[in-house]
Amino acid sequence: MAFTAVVRITGAGRLAEFRERLRWLLVRDPDAEDYTEHHEGDMLEYRFIPKKGIPFPAFAQASGDFPELRVEAEWSHDGEQGRAVIENGSVVNEERGEAPVAGVAVDVADEGRLELALICERQGDGWIGYAASADRHTYFRYEDGKLSLVGPQDADEALEEAAFRLIDEWLWYDEEEAPTERAHYAQYGYPVRGANLRSEKLALLRRRAEPYSTLDAHAAAVRAALVAQWLNRA
Repeated sequence: MAFTAVVRITGAGRLAEFRERLRWLLVRDPDAEDYTEHHEGDMLEYRFIPKKGIPFPAFAQASGDFPELRVEAEWSHDGEQGRAVIENGSVVNEERGEAPVAGVAVDVADEGRLELALICERQGDGWIGYAASADRHTYFRYEDGKLSLVGPQDADEALEEAAFRLIDEWLWYDEEEAPTERAHYAQYGYPVRGANLRSEKLALLRRRAEPYSTLDAHAAAVRAALVAQWLNRA
């Protein structure tokens, strides 16, 4: 199968200077391969169909010269998918072959405000799950067309496990120290709220024209009930 890769550079920083620095490094790299370059707003994107691999050393070196910018690489090779994030010249996160969490829907509003993040999973004939917006959160159960909200004090182990699956991949909260996340939000010029998207997920959604979803088609009714009965009510 083909080896394809995309590298994106984002952040409130010196994108034009990063671009020139990277070009200089790639020209002098004897192993560098052909690529296409795309520049849109506050993002640079490089696309590769490499034979040897992604030129990580050049991107890491350029990242060290521009620590305020974030370098995010995604690739697919022989059926395996991978992702790596470089900040200040070092790889800070790398994933290989991990499938996205199922049953998740996330929508973001202006200035990175978390509109809604939810996870729902089958339990018997119904559904259980967890949802968060920028300023509140809830557990829930859904059965026979009826939604029941569940407070944190009443959440059982299954509800808590579902919530952690969403939180671990997508969210961070204001009570956390999270210095790297706070720095990214400051670079974007976005305020930190009660619940926030992880910066790599925020970058993903900023590139999309529609909300993110891995929901089962049958879960649409659950989401609709949650929006009507919880999200849209004060």
